[in-house]
Amino acid sequence: MLRWCLVIVFFTALTTPAFADKAEVDFRKFNGQDAYAWLAEHDFILERSANNRKKTRISFTDQGLTIEALKSAQSIIALKKGRLTGDETVEIVWGVNKFPAGASYQKGRRNEAIMFYAFFGKEMVDSGSAIIPDSPYFIALHLCENDPVGVPLMGRYYHKGGRFICAAHPKPGEVVTTRLDLKKTFKDIFGFQAPALSGIAFEFDTTKPQDDGTSSGFVQSLKFPKATYIRED
Repeated sequence: MLRWCLVIVFFTALTTPAFADKAEVDFRKFNGQDAYAWLAEHDFILERSANNRKKTRISFTDQGLTIEALKSAQSIIALKKGRLTGDETVEIVWGVNKFPAGASYQKGRRNEAIMFYAFFGKEMVDSGSAIIPDSPYFIALHLCENDPVGVPLMGRYYHKGGRFICAAHPKPGEVVTTRLDLKKTFKDIFGFQAPALSGIAFEFDTTKPQDDGTSSGFVQSLKFPKATYIRED
């Protein structure tokens, strides 16, 4: 869930040679490179437990960007800069090696091995709690074992501005492709035209686990097929 997560937001990195002017990246190209050095070189900021090697492992493997919780972890890697022009359909090729035990948004076990966030606009929408930071509107896609596929669900917080959707039920190690028209989905959920896409992220959440708090997810590639990234300093 949003407040306890490993987050990787890509907008600044879209300006690097890995992304060029196209809003896409294939992480398998970096297999064998030091992921922490790559993230630092591309101006990613590691927060909470993201740089704690006893809790979080981030690596480039033949699966792509592999993100592992080694125990219950709260970790953030964040960048937000620039904008996309054109079609805002997203395509993610990803999978899970190990799911958090018993995870289910329907049953209140809000854990996941890998989740993609799309944030919309600049308005900070009430989280529903005095102690939880507000957030822009968001749609969060995740891979799961137990929740219904394609059904927008509420989390513990962010009832006004956020929805969580299980995109697929992959078997461990299976690669799946998720495609979503973000603007159409936003309007279907919230009932009005989506503000401009203002940030994207990947995360995991293994807090308050039913097992040892470990998980493993991977992202082979991420792209907005018909969009162009525009840098804004």
